[in-house]
Amino acid sequence: MKEQNRLRLERLTARYARRIAEGRTPDEADFLRSFAALRDDLLRPKMEEFAAELRRAGHEAAILLDQGHDTPSIELALGLQGATGSRNVVGFCVIRWKGYPLQILAYLEVNPPPFDLERFADARAIEAPRVEQILIDAVEHIIMCNAP
Repeated sequence: MKEQNRLRLERLTARYARRIAEGRTPDEADFLRSFAALRDDLLRPKMEEFAAELRRAGHEAAILLDQGHDTPSIELALGLQGATGSRNVVGFCVIRWKGYPLQILAYLEVNPPPFDLERFADARAIEAPRVEQILIDAVEHIIMCNAP
């Protein structure tokens, strides 16, 4: 092998090793602890605010823990009066796909087809303003799907 190609290959493999190391995800236990903290400290309080407003409007909103398709999860069930849908929820869960790192999925489910809203690789990337926007957009969508 020519010396210049050997050096080039050495640089390429070193750069590749660095990128792989930087791209490693935290272990599953750390990821699940991060999600639990996010669920308790941010997601649940935001969902409780929305549930309170929906209840004031005469609906039977509820917060559901670990009742989604994937767990752990947290969902805001809208409990819309007169709604025909069987689920009508907006939620967040940890998804596990073989060959991929764990992710947090924001989703909604109406009548009941699920719809992925957004995916997050790290709980720290999910902040209150984004959660509130996801919730209001999903609630609006679910209400419109159920409106006569």
